[in-house]
Amino acid sequence: MENKLANESERLETLLQRKEKWLYACFGAILTLVAHAFLKAYESQKMFDILFQITEKVNTTNPRELDQYFMGTYSAMYSHWWLLIWLIPALFAFTNAAMLAFHPTWRKVAIAKRLDLIFSFLLAGWIIMLSLGVQDLPNSNDGENVFALIYLFALALCYWWFRRKKDKAEEVFP
Repeated sequence: MENKLANESERLETLLQRKEKWLYACFGAILTLVAHAFLKAYESQKMFDILFQITEKVNTTNPRELDQYFMGTYSAMYSHWWLLIWLIPALFAFTNAAMLAFHPTWRKVAIAKRLDLIFSFLLAGWIIMLSLGVQDLPNSNDGENVFALIYLFALALCYWWFRRKKDKAEEVFP
């Protein structure tokens, strides 16, 4: 019985190391998306500038011609597939954090061993949410900014709370 429990514990720790490698892959994808978001924000701003220059120089009596410019520019600036590309690493990060925190199989491993990994996946989720807001800065609202700040503050506070409990020595004798 004890040997079976030890084998299960070793297997879970091996899987935990594998999850760490997937975390690095997740951070690589997320940092690539963040870099792409900054470039996309720059491109979108340039497209806006060009569009407004066109509307100032074109003297047209038919507003439908301007609508064609606006729709063409809008479809060039905002790709709806970006959300799908963003969604894959976001779901990966959040589901891994939830599995490590709440799944009964992973709860057999001590929380001290999986705590850093859980919060790393949650931090990866915050970074990917931040990249979505960076991509479209002119249209992001205050609610997104407040949510990102509260999420980061709550993440730091929870991490500090769990680490504080770990740093205290338990009393053996009262």
